[in-house]
Amino acid sequence: MNCFATYEECSSSEGEFEDVAAGSRMCKVPYDEGDTACRAYCACGKTLKRVAKLPDHAALLACSSTSECNRCDDVILAGELHFRCSQCDDTRVCKNCGPGVYIGSTFDFFDKATGEMAMQDVPSKVLHYRKSRLVLRAAKKTRGVSIGSDDTDAIALKAAEQVVENARGLMKEVHDDKVDMSDKDWFHEDTLLRLLGASSRAGAMEISELLIAGASRIFAAGPTLQEVKAPCKIFGDTHGQLRDVLLLFGCFGFPGTVDCPVVVFNGDVVDRGAHQVELLMLVFALKIAMPDKVFINRGNHEDAHMNVKYGFNKAVIQAMGPEQGPAIFEMIGDAFSYLPLATRINDKILIVHGGIGDGKWDVHDLREVKRPLHHPDLQKDSNQWIWNLLWSDPIEDDDANHHETFGVHESPRGPKGTNFGWDVTKTFCARNGLSLIVRSHQSKQDSLGFDIMHENLLMRVFSARDYEGHGNDGSVLLIEQEAAPRREGQPVMLTVRPQVLCSTTKAHRQAAGSRDGHPTKTSPREYDGAARSEQPMSASRSAIA
Repeated sequence: MNCFATYEECSSSEGEFEDVAAGSRMCKVPYDEGDTACRAYCACGKTLKRVAKLPDHAALLACSSTSECNRCDDVILAGELHFRCSQCDDTRVCKNCGPGVYIGSTFDFFDKATGEMAMQDVPSKVLHYRKSRLVLRAAKKTRGVSIGSDDTDAIALKAAEQVVENARGLMKEVHDDKVDMSDKDWFHEDTLLRLLGASSRAGAMEISELLIAGASRIFAAGPTLQEVKAPCKIFGDTHGQLRDVLLLFGCFGFPGTVDCPVVVFNGDVVDRGAHQVELLMLVFALKIAMPDKVFINRGNHEDAHMNVKYGFNKAVIQAMGPEQGPAIFEMIGDAFSYLPLATRINDKILIVHGGIGDGKWDVHDLREVKRPLHHPDLQKDSNQWIWNLLWSDPIEDDDANHHETFGVHESPRGPKGTNFGWDVTKTFCARNGLSLIVRSHQSKQDSLGFDIMHENLLMRVFSARDYEGHGNDGSVLLIEQEAAPRREGQPVMLTVRPQVLCSTTKAHRQAAGSRDGHPTKTSPREYDGAARSEQPMSASRSAIA
């Protein structure tokens, strides 16, 4: 009987197949010096049985537990061929220690020029292991612990906590720096190594794999709709601009602190920016270190198809090298496919990256979405509403470029995308018991990094400063809950307060005006790139029931 099964043929249940070679015909082969036990038999005398345990989808391997060979202490990964005893439940024997074919670790090499024959060790370049095995072996070797599923999580947690601590140090440096600059001008060759606490590219790759695998397990095990309680902060698009994120942390609170107890990253962490790999590893580390305080929504750029087009693929290969970079990129793509699609705060505020599309769906529909969702899955006609969670845009109430601000219209971004008017937002919120929708996805020229529209039912937040030359500020939204109702018998209110980090473009413009003897005001109205003006900070505070 064939011991291997395809993913389509095998369910997540475990199947045991008796090895036809593991019988009396199998000669006794010493496992190691002094061991006379047959490879085909358990220590109890029972015949070992070949086991195939495969999940329904290859991506679920990242969430499956590992075990350990009783004979050589090596790791047995989820889905790997191994052997068990039908009587001894705790017996696990890896392929190399069990019956069957054993591939030697040396080879014979003949040099015709010299006429010499030599025995050499098989080099690592011809050994093609699953990347998770390489990570676990390295971690086991360097940390001296036994690797099981719990140990793997513990190692990932330790690595994540170190990255978070290193980020605090970088945050202090950029916050104390007297000269501000854009993220693209903030260049240090060792930023990734410093953040990860690694001394080499190989070390950075090992830590990155731990973080990616650890975050993937959390995403796959978690809900598609995340539930969060105020107080918290919402970050918009960050697009690899690590310095801006560190400055926002320094100015308005590091995640997990009293000033920022809970944080939601609303997608588009990567692509285009100068520190895409660094920022993603930091966000993954924060999620692993503080899983109940850090939440991540999927954006339209958490997609391998987009990453190839807009630079993240290139950034990963540049950071990890041409040999290992593609494998790391593939791991990240799998992690993206399990990201949650939305977050809800106190049942009143819904956070999605793009928008609500045509609005003909309900919040509870999010809980029924099956993941993983790769690019082809998102493009299915049946998933068009999910596509629009990542891609749709609202029509601003006073947008002079739109003759019709009512209803649903085709998006210039593509045929599957939609633009939606204020009436769609109002109907959707009323039907789902929501008081506000927060979205990101759009940067506006010279803007404050946030907008309020659709009768105060929708806000935009964008956190990457000076994005693509737009000269925009970077913003986050602080969501707080009042300590008590304003009036007896009324529900406790939520308040939304934008917190803004000034654009370097605006700062340089102001400095140039001052030098010329014409002071340049930094009023929000002056830097509004649209036909409409944005509200100043004091007027933008809104209450939500």
